[in-house]
Amino acid sequence: MKILFCGTPEFAVPTLKRLIDSPFRPRWVITQPDRPRGRGQKVIPSPVKKVALESDIPIFQPEKFNQEPTWHILDDSTFDVAVVVAYSAKIGKRSLSSVDKGWLNLHPSLLPKYRGAAPMQWALMEGERTTGITSFFLNEEWDAGPICLQREIPVSPDENYGSLSKKCAEQGADLILDSLKLISRGVEQRVPQDDSLASFARLLNKEDLVIDWSLPARTLQNRIRGLTPKPGARTFWDKGLLRIQEAVDLEVSTTSRPADPGVLLAVGEEGIDVQCGNGVLRVLMVQPENKKPMRIKAFLNGYPVKSGSIWGQKPG
Repeated sequence: MKILFCGTPEFAVPTLKRLIDSPFRPRWVITQPDRPRGRGQKVIPSPVKKVALESDIPIFQPEKFNQEPTWHILDDSTFDVAVVVAYSAKIGKRSLSSVDKGWLNLHPSLLPKYRGAAPMQWALMEGERTTGITSFFLNEEWDAGPICLQREIPVSPDENYGSLSKKCAEQGADLILDSLKLISRGVEQRVPQDDSLASFARLLNKEDLVIDWSLPARTLQNRIRGLTPKPGARTFWDKGLLRIQEAVDLEVSTTSRPADPGVLLAVGEEGIDVQCGNGVLRVLMVQPENKKPMRIKAFLNGYPVKSGSIWGQKPG
């Protein structure tokens, strides 16, 4: 089969590499244009583009996907299947109809649950014990097309967005390869989704990143897991913003709080205990502004933090 691959970030790389080493090596790769990245804002190619260049696969980087240059490639190449992994662009009706057997998309949730832009983050933030990956065929609705294959993935208590993303990317590569094998034999499933069971994992905003210490400790632990390592949950303290990279609910449920939310109850090398709306959160790893993440012992060596201090209030 003639395969087109569309993807951009690191999450898409395992699938592309797996396809390159398989009978389904892509004929073309479409990825987002090179953009400024990192602290220095240097213009660098996407992770997917780097792999395509190393493998001598033709690359197309349209600023807007649903336009004549894209349609020319689709019509001229007559692809059998287009594989989409984190491409970050809506595929319009004209493009959808230009690929014979359809556009196969990898989504890191068990659809129809957590449709949308941030399924792994929200699964962790909601405290899910199980999530998964889905291969499905795109239609004109967001993440609503018929399902080909699904696989459950357990979520461990210490899982964060970084580790879950890596796990879903690696297992997703296998799922896409298995799906293409079925499509090549004409025996794939195309099971309609039950829209009544759908939930939406919206894109995160700035407000989602700021820790509200009035929430329960378990809620905050899960929120931190879903935002680590990036973009990072953060709290105000006397030196500006502090990212919380790892924390654990001490499972101390109280009907009356010994202190107001955000008050540091104890400060020691084993962690910093912060009063929450219900319970106590022990902070284990932080990242001050313009610094690397550090364990609490190293943090305390450089910053004089004392019990009784309050986190969550803007300085000055």
